Amino acid sequence: MHEPDFESDANGCLFDRRIRERLNQDTGLDEVDATEALAALRTASHALRNAMDRWLERHGLSESRMGVLWRLRHKDSITLGDLAEELDVSPRNITGLIDHLEADGFVERFPDPEDRRAIRVRLAASGKQKLSDIKTEMGDQQHGLVANFTNDELQQLRHLCLKLARNLTATKELEKV
Repeated sequence: MHEPDFESDANGCLFDRRIRERLNQDTGLDEVDATEALAALRTASHALRNAMDRWLERHGLSESRMGVLWRLRHKDSITLGDLAEELDVSPRNITGLIDHLEADGFVERFPDPEDRRAIRVRLAASGKQKLSDIKTEMGDQQHGLVANFTNDELQQLRHLCLKLARNLTATKELEKV
């Protein structure tokens, strides 16, 4: 992915000059705004993903492992099957994630007292401490990401991201039909 070349238009809105130039060459005028907006979203998503991956790597975690710890933070315990369902991953995938987190001392596995076939998992003390440390650092990181945004811009960003997610979900549902 190329380094962005940001400029401001007459309205003070940022755009990537190279993307705009390419779109103006080979995209119909009625498609430029949507295509440029989605390209900007992809640029932001890519940058955010890279920053998040580097940040989690410093903590010895992947996004998936962090998701497990985050999901367990307010639970006394949960079965592996229920955790897999909540995270929308396969039971095999959750087992691998828990194996790694258990080896790192962040979670504990134990038999379900009500169902001999089920295994439960909970945060270990070191997992709780890791989450506490991450949450403190994450607050500082998140503030830096949106430091120049007004409250109105943050609300609009949230709204637009969720509107896009809703559209994607609706599209996915239509594909099932």
